Amino acid sequence: MERYLTEFNTERLKTVFTDTVIVGSGLAGLTVALELDRLNVDYLVVSKGDIKVSNSFLAQGGIAAALSLEDSPKAHFKDTLKAGKGLCIEESVKILVDEGLQRVVELIGYYKVQFDRDEDRIPILTREGAHSKKRILHYKDKTGKAILEKLYSFVNKDKVLIGFEVEEILTDEEENRFLGVILKKDKEKIVIFAKSIVLATGGYSAVYSRNTSAYKINGDILGLALRTGLVLKDLEFIQFHPTAFYSEKNEQVKLISEAVRGEGAILVDDKGERFIDELKPRDEVARAIFNRYLEGRKVYLDISPIIKKGVNFQERFPTIYKVMKDNGLENSTKIPVSPAAHYSIGGIETNSYGETGINGIFAVGEVACTGINGANRLASNSLLECLVFGYRTAFSVYKYNLHTDRTRNIKLENRLDTCKELSQDKINLVLKKLKNIMWEKVGLIREENLLNEALNDINYIEKEINSYHNTRYIKDLIFLAKGIIISAINRKESRGAHYRKDFPRENEIYKKHTKVYNNFKIKMEVS
Repeated sequence: MERYLTEFNTERLKTVFTDTVIVGSGLAGLTVALELDRLNVDYLVVSKGDIKVSNSFLAQGGIAAALSLEDSPKAHFKDTLKAGKGLCIEESVKILVDEGLQRVVELIGYYKVQFDRDEDRIPILTREGAHSKKRILHYKDKTGKAILEKLYSFVNKDKVLIGFEVEEILTDEEENRFLGVILKKDKEKIVIFAKSIVLATGGYSAVYSRNTSAYKINGDILGLALRTGLVLKDLEFIQFHPTAFYSEKNEQVKLISEAVRGEGAILVDDKGERFIDELKPRDEVARAIFNRYLEGRKVYLDISPIIKKGVNFQERFPTIYKVMKDNGLENSTKIPVSPAAHYSIGGIETNSYGETGINGIFAVGEVACTGINGANRLASNSLLECLVFGYRTAFSVYKYNLHTDRTRNIKLENRLDTCKELSQDKINLVLKKLKNIMWEKVGLIREENLLNEALNDINYIEKEINSYHNTRYIKDLIFLAKGIIISAINRKESRGAHYRKDFPRENEIYKKHTKVYNNFKIKMEVS
C-alpha cells in the first residue's frame, strides 16, 4: 500500500501554523473545538462544507440520556451492552452513560439547546428500539440541527476553513508522530503544520449505494488512515437503518427516524400484514424488511396509529412530512421504506481519550471506534458519544500539546510516476460501480462466495485506475471497502449488524474485535 497518493512539495505550498487541526464540523468536531477554546489552545476547524454538511446535523431522532426518575445510567448501560451483542467495551460504555448526563445538562443549561417540552416545561422523553425506558431527548425530528446550530453560534468563525478536504496526513514514521496535513480546495493546496490533529469526519456508510449520509461525508478518510498507519477496528459492523424513504425514480434516500416507530407507527407489507415488532434492535428490523423485498414484496411505515392518538404528524415530524410532500405522499398514511446503510460502528481504533496508535493523531465521533457500540449501536447513543468523547478528547489534546513542540516548516515531498488523468465522468462511473458492489454483495445479508466476488471486483477496479494520478479519493475508498470485506470474510458468524447467511448464529470463538492493519493484515483480538 502506497504511503502517499498525491504529488506535493511542502516548500511550494502555502503554509499555515497552528497547534491543533480539527477535521470535521459535526457534533464531535465542534465539541472538541469549543473545549479547546476554553483551554486557550490555538486550533483550526477544517470543513468540507458548511455546518449542514455533517451527519450530526441530519440526526432526526434525538440524544439518549437517563434523565427521568424511572431511569438510571445503570439501565442505560445494560441496554447498550445488550444491543452490542457481547462486543461492547464495558469501560467505554460506563463512561458514556455516566458522563453523558453532565454533557446533556450542559447542552440545556449552558448552550441553551431547545428540546421539546410539555406544558410544565419539562423535556419530553421518548423511547426507541431496544431501550427499556423513555430516555430520548428530541426537538421535533431535527434534533441534530437544533444542537449544531446552537453550538456553532459559540464557535470563532475566524478559526473555520470551509470547502477544504484532506489529501494527505504527514507523519514522521521513525518517531511515530504527526507533523501536518495537506488540504485541497478546488485547485488550491495548502499545508498546515501542527502539534496534533483530531479526525472527526463522520462514518463510512456512503461506501454503499443506498445510504443516509450527508452528501460530502463519504468515508475516504478511513482509507487514508489505513495508509497512514492507523488501525481500523470492527469495520464489518455497519448499521443499516430499517426505515429510509427510497425513490427508484431518482435513487433518493431519506431517513425516516426511528422516533416515528417510537411514537406508534407500524411496519406492514403490501398485503397489510404486520411482520415484526417495530422496536426490536435495528439489525433485526432491517433484515426482516429486506427479506420481504427478497420475496418480491413492498414494505410501508403506517403512521395512522400516530394520527389516531391525536398527534399532529406535520408538527412533530416536519422533516419527514416534507419528504412525503415532495414525493406526493402528504395525504397518505403509508410511507414506502427500505433499509439503507446508516451508521458506521467500526472505525479508527482509539482509547477513551481519542488517542490512536500514532502520537498526535486523535479520532472522535463516528469515524472512531471506542467500543461503546459493540456489534450493534443502541439508537440515539451516537450524539451522546460525540459529546462525551469529544470533551475527553479535547483534554487529551491539551495535555499532549503541552509537551510537544509545534512542527516547523520542513520539506516533505512526494512525486508520482504518472501524469495521466481520469475524466470526471469516468470517476463518477467507477464510484457508482464500487458502491453498487458494496450494496449488492456486502450488504445486510452476506455469504462467503459473494464477499469473495466483491473483493475480486474491487481489486479489478483498483488495477483499472492505478495508473491515473487524480484518483486519490477513489483509492482511499477502495482501501476502506477492502477492509470491510476482509473483516466480513474473517468473521464466520452472525453477530449484531453483521449477518452471514452461511453462518447464521453467534459463535463464542468470534467474541473478539477485528483489526485491520496497513497492507490489509488482519487480527482478531479480545479487548
